[in-house]
Amino acid sequence: MKIDGNPGAIEYSGYLNKVRQQQQASDQQVQSKGGPSGGTDTVHLSDRAREIQQASQALKGMPDVQEAKVAQTRLDVDSGTYKVVGAQVATDMLRETFENNLILQKINTRV
Repeated sequence: MKIDGNPGAIEYSGYLNKVRQQQQASDQQVQSKGGPSGGTDTVHLSDRAREIQQASQALKGMPDVQEAKVAQTRLDVDSGTYKVVGAQVATDMLRETFENNLILQKINTRV
């Protein structure tokens, strides 16, 4: 008996067909379960998370340095009219620390 063709090719194509069938079955299972291909994944943000996201976006839009204030302070220092009031600096530092602590307490009650 004589067999024409390459018997290895026949086995290979049979193997490929089985792999393709298994992949299709797997894809159908994933889609029926609402997996990545199903498009049913959703994200729900709490009101607090939305507030934090909005605050973060607002901060990104703000400049890191107040150029006008820096320029005015530089002019005052150069002209010798800039005066530092130690009590005012201390008061401002304490106020800022207090405000930061209040914010941290709202975020995390363990502070």
